[in-house]
Amino acid sequence: MSLRSDAIVVTYEPDVTALSSLVSTLSPQVNRIVIVDNGSTNLNDWRHNLPASNIHVLDQGINTGIAAALNTGFRTVREFGTAEFAVLFDQDSSPSNAMVDQLEGHHDELARQHRPVAQIGPYFFEQNRGHYLPFIEFAYGVPRRKHAHDGVNWTTADYLITSGALVPLRAIDQVGALDETLFIDYVDIEWGLRAKAAGLQSYGVYDVRMHHAIGEKALKLAALRIAMHKPIRRYYYYRNALLLCRRRYIPIAWKIHEIARLAIKFWIFALFSRRRAADVGMMIKGMLDGLRGRGGEYDNRPR
Repeated sequence: MSLRSDAIVVTYEPDVTALSSLVSTLSPQVNRIVIVDNGSTNLNDWRHNLPASNIHVLDQGINTGIAAALNTGFRTVREFGTAEFAVLFDQDSSPSNAMVDQLEGHHDELARQHRPVAQIGPYFFEQNRGHYLPFIEFAYGVPRRKHAHDGVNWTTADYLITSGALVPLRAIDQVGALDETLFIDYVDIEWGLRAKAAGLQSYGVYDVRMHHAIGEKALKLAALRIAMHKPIRRYYYYRNALLLCRRRYIPIAWKIHEIARLAIKFWIFALFSRRRAADVGMMIKGMLDGLRGRGGEYDNRPR
C-alpha cells in the first residue's frame, strides 16, 4: 500500500463488475479510494458492496460533470490530509497491480532531476481502435505523436488522458482546479496546457501501460478508426474546442490544428455516421455555443 497516494474514481451508472474489479486492484496500492458518484441510479446496489474497506463514497446526487467531480475528489483528498498525490481513474479503467507504485517511482526520478511535474500518466492501449495512443506534444507548430521506442522509459507531453494520471497535489495548488465550465470533454487537455503555461510539465511513461476504451466503438473509414460517442458528446467536443480557442494561454499552433480537425471530423460524421442527423445537429449547437462563449452543462431549452 502507498501512503503517498489516494485514488479518485468518478462514477456514473457504472458496471458493477468492472467497478469492483477496479477497486479490488487499487485498494492494496493506495491509502484510500475516494469515489465521487455523479448521480447514478444504481448507487445503492454497489456503494456498500465493493471489495475493499478503504473506500469513501461521495454522492453528488446529480451529474455535475467530470471536472466538478474530480475537483470534489481533490478537495476530499486534501481534507483527509495524508496524501502527496491523487491518482485519477474512470469507472472502467484497468490498471495493473503495481501501477501506482510505478508512477510514483517515475515522479521521484523526475524530481531528482529537478523537473517540475504537473502529472504523470501511463501508455494507453485503446481497445476500440486496437492500438496504443501516442503522447502529444507540439513542436515548431506541429503535433508530434510520440510512441514507445527502445531505451526510452518516459517522454514529455502537452497533456494526458485523465484516467491513470498521477497528480501531485502541489501541482493543483500552482495551476488551479479543473475547469468546471467544460463539464466533460477537453477537461484534461485544458488543464495540461494551463499547467504547461504555468511552467509545469506533463510526462507520459511507456513502461506503465493501461487498457482503455474511448467511446462506444470505432467508426472504420479506410485506414482510419475514429472513436464513436453519443451525439451529446459531439456538442461538448465542438463547443469546448472553440471555448479553448478563445483563451490566451492556449498555444496558437494547437488552435489551428484543432480547428482543422474539427472541420475534417464534421464532414466524416455528416457523411458516414449512423446517427448523422443527430450528430450534425449537436455539432452545430456546440459550435454556436462555443462561439458565444457559453460553458456549463448542455441546456436544450430554446434560447
